[in-house]
Amino acid sequence: MTSRRVHIVGCHRSGTTLMMELMWHCFAFSGRVPHEQSLFKPIPANETLFLSKKPPDTTRIKEVFLRDADLYVIALLRDPRAVITSQHPSKPDVYFSSYRRWSRYHQAIEEMRGHPRYLVVSYEALIESPDKIQQQVAETFPFLQRTADFSSYPQGTQISPGAEESLGSVRPIDQASINRWQSHLPRIKGQLRQYPQMSAALIKHGYETDRQWEQQLEQVTPLHQTYKEIPPHFLKRWESRFRYWLKRRAYLRQRNLA
Repeated sequence: MTSRRVHIVGCHRSGTTLMMELMWHCFAFSGRVPHEQSLFKPIPANETLFLSKKPPDTTRIKEVFLRDADLYVIALLRDPRAVITSQHPSKPDVYFSSYRRWSRYHQAIEEMRGHPRYLVVSYEALIESPDKIQQQVAETFPFLQRTADFSSYPQGTQISPGAEESLGSVRPIDQASINRWQSHLPRIKGQLRQYPQMSAALIKHGYETDRQWEQQLEQVTPLHQTYKEIPPHFLKRWESRFRYWLKRRAYLRQRNLA
């Protein structure tokens, strides 16, 4: 039996959970993961169209994606200022992602942009025009059967406890989240000092037209945190690369692609 999979990736706090719930609510799938699960865990038996998501897979799936014609990916991109100031409800006293991580994930997504099975979605566009993005999804993946409009979310849907925790609550799509980073200027200034290349990236990727936005940081005291800011030791990075090399080999064997 042929089993297709739609897998959602993107930097942490880029809207992957919202996209997962929108896809489940508005298209027909035979099954899904409860909240997050790596691509490298096999699809359950008898599933014909499976939905999953895992942000860390963003930088790890290129090889298997290119070889698996039944794997389809949606990648979320979001203004790095919003990503680095987003706080997960499970750790409300820390910021969950750094600009360093956003940059690494963004590069991995841009490398795949344009592939017919890899759809890059702007979080801001999703929030501002959800039905337009849904149409883009439907046109890119024509095998999907539409059951509701993105704009109707969350009417009549039930989301998993993990998704509800990540989203903070079950609520309609809210455009206010786009500029919420402006309430975290100390964090922005701290990250900008640590990663001054962020300003050029904002202009390059269309989030700003110039550097005038930095004026609002002039009287702000920068905030620094150590949580997830320090790159892992090279031995840990080597171990992780080897572990995922094994996982890729196992995935390809399981899918008869080795």
